[in-house]
Amino acid sequence: MENNAKILLADDSHAIRFLVSEILTNAGFTVIQAENGQEAIDKTYKENPDLLILDYEMPVKTGFDVVKEVRSRTGYLHTPIVIFTAVTDKSTKLEGLGLDIDDYLTKPADEDEIVARVKLLLKRSKQKMDSNPLTRLPGNPSIQARVEAQIAAGKPFAVLYCDLNNFKSFNDHYGFEAGDRVLKTEAEIITRAAAKAPGAFVGHIGGDDFIVVCPFEYAESVAKEIAAETDKVAPTFYNETDRAQGFMTSTNRKGEVENFKFLSIGIGIVHNTKKPLTSFAMVSNIGSELKCLAKQHEDGSFYVMDRRA
Repeated sequence: MENNAKILLADDSHAIRFLVSEILTNAGFTVIQAENGQEAIDKTYKENPDLLILDYEMPVKTGFDVVKEVRSRTGYLHTPIVIFTAVTDKSTKLEGLGLDIDDYLTKPADEDEIVARVKLLLKRSKQKMDSNPLTRLPGNPSIQARVEAQIAAGKPFAVLYCDLNNFKSFNDHYGFEAGDRVLKTEAEIITRAAAKAPGAFVGHIGGDDFIVVCPFEYAESVAKEIAAETDKVAPTFYNETDRAQGFMTSTNRKGEVENFKFLSIGIGIVHNTKKPLTSFAMVSNIGSELKCLAKQHEDGSFYVMDRRA
């Protein structure tokens, strides 16, 4: 990652952007520039940079405003962020650390310091990141840690196990690039739905499997939105012929020609309001069982809530 990393540089000073961009480009990095806080946010979501360097004082939104917005998205919880500032007072730095800022660069910073700090942060990020490279959502270590933390907290919570239906046949027929578009879109659908539940966590187990951890009272509304939005967007992934006929004709795993329904999603909801959940393995086993039941539903996306005592 360090050798060809993409860096977002946001500063309202053209001279500083030019100077720092040249330093980073000469060091082998790709630099994306923004001249105000809102542009920095927009380009972060569009370009998915590996590291952000933000001026503390910018028009429209400050560097700290950008940090708050970016850190509110699950996919950017671990993206390294550096604040570039001439302000050196202790209270400002403490506020930044409270926002999960990784480092400070004090203006003026020399070339060697800028490159060294960027390389160090990228190296650390690579070591600790377990996120999925396609969706940028946290992977299995973070998922397990979050579920175990919820179990330890003892409060009512739910875990949504989400699995796309007919994804393999779609991937085989339309190709991996089209399949990647589906996964990225589904990750966005799930993340948007989960954002309406306070403190929700979204993870990517792998392949076409995702997970949401949220307060129990929001579980069904999140599942309903994920199902509805998935069914709404699914036809757009198919060509005109398939959309017109309402299904895709392809070869199944046995080599036989078969008609496959459009992509949909099955969701199993595990929770601790009727019986205690004591381990991550227990949550996973119940989730897999419920998800399989949901996937048996033949008409669009569907969720199954565990209602057993």
